Amino acid sequence: MKTKLLHLSVITLGYVACIYSMQLTWELSSNFSLPLKVFICHVEATVFIYFLSVIFNNSSWYDAFWSVIPVVLAVMCWSDLAAAGNTQRALLMHACLLFWAIRLTYNWMRSWDGFSHEDWRYVMMKAKTKNKFEYFIVDFGSIHLIPTICVYLALLPMIFALAYPGNGLNMLDIVAALLSVIAVIIQIISDQQMYNFRNNMTESKTMQTGLWFYSRHPNYFGEILFWFSLFVFAVASSMSFAWLLIGCIVMYALIAIASVSMMDKRSLNRRADFKDYMESTPAIFINFFKKSSAVFLFQLTFKFPNINKVDLTF
Repeated sequence: MKTKLLHLSVITLGYVACIYSMQLTWELSSNFSLPLKVFICHVEATVFIYFLSVIFNNSSWYDAFWSVIPVVLAVMCWSDLAAAGNTQRALLMHACLLFWAIRLTYNWMRSWDGFSHEDWRYVMMKAKTKNKFEYFIVDFGSIHLIPTICVYLALLPMIFALAYPGNGLNMLDIVAALLSVIAVIIQIISDQQMYNFRNNMTESKTMQTGLWFYSRHPNYFGEILFWFSLFVFAVASSMSFAWLLIGCIVMYALIAIASVSMMDKRSLNRRADFKDYMESTPAIFINFFKKSSAVFLFQLTFKFPNINKVDLTF
């Protein structure tokens, strides 16, 4: 525990230094538009954290980046003198973003074991490289820069709603806020269910209860829904921002193509029951119409009470 607290302190100091460097970069980029300033600071912060990951030989320095840096960028954008977005909408968006960030940061902190731990996906990706150049491309490009660009595109709806004049607060903002809260609640529930399952697991089995019965990755469904809620905020501000849906599409592609495919492939190799689970359960979207064999059996028995139960299971 003491070692983990020490490592968390080091991570915290590293991110404080990173945020300070972002502020300097923001001031040096004063002549650019707000969306471009956000992009420049986002990339600069990525480079900063990448160098720390190289120094510590651990790419999981980037894990906290997902939840910490978007909040910092949104606050910097809103506090800029050039920001002209609706104040009430800005407060509502920041509240939703902070709720999302707290959940994600907390979930990372309780599962992180210190610098002895590095995300298995990073380890696997880097292990496949054949030389130092390939290693750099994978480490900086695939693990750090590409996710940063995807998050930036997904954050753009909020940035545009903060930066430019738009409509006053309206019903679409309420819809966006509700979607955001629902998204984070889905993530909190799925996180806790998986946390409890892992702590009580005695053998290699697949989590198939709770929200995980209806989706193989309900936490990712919540993640995609959250980014979509930011897009709804942007449309509430102005329908001219509808093209920013591209950010949600990019985020979905990142999650579906990168994370889900890698995790499912790993689970297929490690868990004997995962193949059946994979065939019967959606990858991301929650299918509340999915029925367990027990429910199906009950319904058939109720409709046809004279049918032998054993025969129905085949």
